[in-house]
This record gives sequence, C-alpha cells and structure tokens, in this order.
Amino acid sequence: MRKLIPTLLLATLTLTVCAQKNQEVKPLVPKEVAERLIPQFKPAAFWPVTVLNMENIRSVRKKEQERTIPVLKNADSVDITYINIPGLNPKDPEIPIRIYKPKHLTLAPLLLLFHGGGFIYGDLNSDHQMAANTAIRAGVVVVSVQYRLAPENIYPAGVNDGYAALLWSVKHAAEIGADPKHIAVGGGSAGAAVAGTVVLSARDRNGPKIGLQVLLFPPADLDTTRTSVVEYYNIPGVKGADISPLLNMYIGADNVKKGLIPDHALPGLAKNLQGLPPTYVVTCGVDPLRDGALDYANRLIATGIPVELHNYPGYPHGALPDRFYGEFYSILNQYLK
Repeated sequence: MRKLIPTLLLATLTLTVCAQKNQEVKPLVPKEVAERLIPQFKPAAFWPVTVLNMENIRSVRKKEQERTIPVLKNADSVDITYINIPGLNPKDPEIPIRIYKPKHLTLAPLLLLFHGGGFIYGDLNSDHQMAANTAIRAGVVVVSVQYRLAPENIYPAGVNDGYAALLWSVKHAAEIGADPKHIAVGGGSAGAAVAGTVVLSARDRNGPKIGLQVLLFPPADLDTTRTSVVEYYNIPGVKGADISPLLNMYIGADNVKKGLIPDHALPGLAKNLQGLPPTYVVTCGVDPLRDGALDYANRLIATGIPVELHNYPGYPHGALPDRFYGEFYSILNQYLK
C-alpha cells in the first residue's frame, strides 16, 4: 500500500483560499461563475436559480418515487439483492439496502455506500449504476443504504441507519460474499457526511475497523463564511444559500438556534480526528462546499491521517470527470486488497 498524501496540492489550494479570505469576497454573478466553469458547464451558470422550500422538496420527492429502477448497462456481471434490515434501536424502522456483488468473485472487500441529496432527497436508485460499476470494476461488494431523510428525521436518525447497516454487513459478511476485514465507507455530498459520521461512530463505539473513508464533495461543517460559500451563494444547483436551511432541516432548526449541535453531526465538526482511517477526499472547484472539505482534509493531514485529495477545477458540485472513476477504483484496490 502506498501512502497517499498530496500535501503540495492541498497546500496550494489552502493558500489560495486563505489569500481570498484576506480580500473582500462577494457572491459571483452568472458571467463570473461561467468564467470558472469548464466549457461543457458554462451554460449552466445562466440557468434559473431554484428556491429551497417544502413545496419544491415535495415535488422532487414525488418524481423520485415515480421513477423506476434504472436499467443497468452491465446487469449480467453483477448480482443484486434488495432487502430490509433491522434499525439500530428497537423502535427504529427497518432500513432498505441494496447489495451489489460482482459475479466473478466469491469473496470481495466491502464498500458501504450512501447516496447524496442534501439530507432531504435521494434513494437507492440515486447511485444504482455507479454502485454496479464500482462492484464490477473495483471488485467489491457494495451495500447501498437508504437512510432516513430530513426534515422528518433529524440527526442522528440517518447516521444511526448507516451504522446499523455497517454492523449488519459485517455480521452477515459471509452471506453477502464480503470480507469483513477490508471495509470502506463512503458517499457523495450529504451521503459523504453520513459516511464520515458513521466512521466516527465506528471509532467511538469500538465498532468494525474501517480501512478507508471515501468523501466525495462533502458538506464538512457549518461555516457559511467560507470563500466558496460566499462566492457561490446564489448559483444554479447546489448553492451557498442552501447550506443553512439544509443543515437546519438535518440537525433541527430548534437545535441549531439553541446551539445544540453535536460535534459528530458532520465530519468536520469533530474535535478529535485521531484514529480515523485513510481518507479519499474529492472536491469540485465551483462548489460552495469546496473550502469546508479542504479544511477537513487539511486537519486530517495535520493529525497524521493518510489523505488522498483530488480537486477538479471548473466542475460544479456533484459533477466528475471520466478520469475520476478509474482513480476511485484504483484507490479502493490499494487500500482494501
């Protein structure tokens, strides 16, 4: 296993962010945003900016419920099982999971995967093709988890579901063809936050040993004064203006107002990072969440945790270049094989 700490890249990005903090930072207008995007995304800078409210949330959820399971391009190469597992606590509801096992392997490392969606959207179909691709290309068993969503279920409901899925997957590893000694936990966006907090839970509860955490464009903390949050405050898609209302829904508006914010609600809120596993962090250049993720990666490195950081300039939140996937599969293999 090679030690992956691209500190030069991180230092460059951190210095850039610090330099910007010493200047007056203002929200960018669409033309300025477009100048920072790679050509294929430039038109998106001029799209309408959506308003985050319950009416729009219900509309998006309705569309998610109405869609069918996407047809996989490589269905012949992966076995898929859909089941419900017990919740962490006796009164918790069952947790839907979907298991992806490559047909060419009898035993493979485990990847516990959490979908994105701002803590309020998303389901097992969100990462269906990605989960299948990862199982086949990286040679891992993927367990995709449908954790409970906000605002109906505030923290720690979703994280409890994630930790329950981790415990279940390890307990039933032989049944699903997974190697419980080689585990990665990861996700994208809000799913990355859930993944990071599940890893913290595993450490603090003397749970299963995690070999790698995968955090793709994560919402690492609550800091809305960061340069990336301010500059991309009012852009199409995920914008800085969404961060506070989304976190109010996730943690609970009353809790936030009273300052009752658990330090494990988001990965970057944790005061103690000792004992965490090697970490793969991905950031997008034109993303309000970028600087919080960079700061978290920097803190991990300062703690002595091996970190692989990949930043993709010109990409908006959630968008990834084709080369990402090969890099992702390679890193899984390096840390889990």
